[in-house]
Amino acid sequence: MTSHQTRLLQQERQRSRVNFEELTLLLYGGEESYQTFKEMEGVVSSDPILREDNIHLLSYEEGFKVAMQRSKRAVELFKEMGLEFGSDRAWQFWRALSSESTPISLMLSMFSHAVYGQGSDAQREKWWPLVTSFKILGCYAQTELGHGSFVRGLETRAEYDPRQEQFVLHSPTLTSMKWWPGTMGKTATHGLVIARLFLAGKDCGNQMFMVQLRDLTTHEPMPGITVGTIGPKMGYNKADNGFLALDKVRVPRENMMARFCEVTPDGRFLSHTRSKKPSYGTMLWVRANMVKSQGRFLSAAVTIAIRYSAVRQQGHIDPKAGEVAVLDYISQQHLLLPVLATSLAYWHAGNWLGQFYRSHAPENAAEIQELHATSACLKALTTSTAAKEIETCRRACGGHGYSQFSGIPAIYTFVSAGEIYEGDALVLHLQTARYLMKALRSFVSGKALSGGIKYLAFWLTNAPETGPYRVFKDSRALVDIQTLISVFECASARLTALAGKQLDLFTKEEGVNHERAWNRTSPWLIRASVAHAEYVIFSKFTSILDSSVNHSLRTLLRHIVILYGLWRIEQNPLAFLETGTLKPSDMRDVHELVIEHLKMIRPEAVSLVDAFGHPDRQLHSALGSYDGDVYTRLYTEAKKDPLNQTEVADGIHKYLKPLMKSKM
Repeated sequence: MTSHQTRLLQQERQRSRVNFEELTLLLYGGEESYQTFKEMEGVVSSDPILREDNIHLLSYEEGFKVAMQRSKRAVELFKEMGLEFGSDRAWQFWRALSSESTPISLMLSMFSHAVYGQGSDAQREKWWPLVTSFKILGCYAQTELGHGSFVRGLETRAEYDPRQEQFVLHSPTLTSMKWWPGTMGKTATHGLVIARLFLAGKDCGNQMFMVQLRDLTTHEPMPGITVGTIGPKMGYNKADNGFLALDKVRVPRENMMARFCEVTPDGRFLSHTRSKKPSYGTMLWVRANMVKSQGRFLSAAVTIAIRYSAVRQQGHIDPKAGEVAVLDYISQQHLLLPVLATSLAYWHAGNWLGQFYRSHAPENAAEIQELHATSACLKALTTSTAAKEIETCRRACGGHGYSQFSGIPAIYTFVSAGEIYEGDALVLHLQTARYLMKALRSFVSGKALSGGIKYLAFWLTNAPETGPYRVFKDSRALVDIQTLISVFECASARLTALAGKQLDLFTKEEGVNHERAWNRTSPWLIRASVAHAEYVIFSKFTSILDSSVNHSLRTLLRHIVILYGLWRIEQNPLAFLETGTLKPSDMRDVHELVIEHLKMIRPEAVSLVDAFGHPDRQLHSALGSYDGDVYTRLYTEAKKDPLNQTEVADGIHKYLKPLMKSKM
């Protein structure tokens, strides 16, 4: 018998007037990629080991053991299907495999990418077959107990011994111990260890070394290796994040990754590139992918929240009518529909950033600098916003959102880790700020700006440095896409100029101590970076309107793009008010325009989240299942709780009954 909630969700879909198939294909990169994903999802969901039916009820140790079992089965299927590393089919398979990290996740991402991207031809010939055949299992060991985002502060040392033609890797202090790398604790047999290279006492900077961590037969740690897990975490507990200490571990000279530099047998350092940052490739690749993944994770959370809000009936809007869906309250729409728009914005911007990464020339210093600065601020903004708005989705689900069975807590703990790994948000924004200050100095000196910061030159030239400068006459013009882009551009340019002035002021006060002046200016610098990131994401999101989609979908997408832009202004009004781009009275109009666009999008909300294409198996949610049968699923999941497998809980008679009978 069909439940009332299922019928409510069916009615929502029946009311839709838009064909969303083209949006799904757009997000997934086309018909072929989407069909491949569906094919791989079918393979995974039909496999009894890979289905992930009980993730909410596993203990820490049980979860890791099950994850190892699933990793083994996944690799077996990978080989059976003849998938190749780096192919779209392989990518879609791993994507369909799990919504959580596994003991081999880092092997499949950072480790394999670094081996291929940083290894010389000879090293690829040696190591790549071992990677792709899973003869070795690898991790990427950079972060240390005492240093994370400040890579220049890493303490692990690699000293070259020319007599033996070996590097001696050593962890000289407690804080130099590698700490946090995934896959390292119990799984990895090898690690790409980032260490400071010293040649005859000269510091040659951080380099990457292939180090065997465990015996390939016994899996016991190799001599000089101390390795283990760092223990339970807030999330990610199916990945064995670990620690690693090296006690004068020797590796052959050939084990230093040598695509861009090498050490000769007699101990000379040779660089094969003019760029100082080619080894950033793996880091840039990870950050580029993270922007898109934040869009996907956020879209999963908002899918759950919107589906649940569409079937959860509570209270009355019309006293004469029955109870209404929570999603019919404008306050609920104001919580969730901007998050839906943000999911689309991040997903689309992530697609663009991925294309930028794939098309950039590793030898082009200007492109690498722009890619580094852009990926840094976008990673920082998207991860922090995604974590915040996933929590919004959880709270929008009321009490049931607090249940693990809602699926949202698992998404939150997974995404919140992204705020930290591969760069702390504030540190990354300051990295982008250095790029913006360099661009500002170039502009002041009369040099032309190009690429993604070209817009700065226009506004720094045409907009007065102080006082109000509105790019429109009537705030109702903010429903015009180009006007909104101009608002974001102008605010970003003015905040960059403001940060530059503060830096100059503090530099004069501090004299030659530039770092102290930089530290004093950091609040202004971070705001400039955030404004630049907001502009980049919004401007790239608007390009979704250039896609070849049907008229009704394009109209709806236009409403969503405008809602996103207006909502970002509403969320961060100071950036626009302080710079004079908007005035206080404009903010009232911004809010009213947001409400207007909520009404335009509300009828399509359920069908919109359907277009994200998240299978129930990956959502792991009683609240967000496609059929909407919320209460049946919650009760079914609750009955699976191990405590409910007996009528009387273990310990009742031993501890509580004596207490109840006590005469005390």
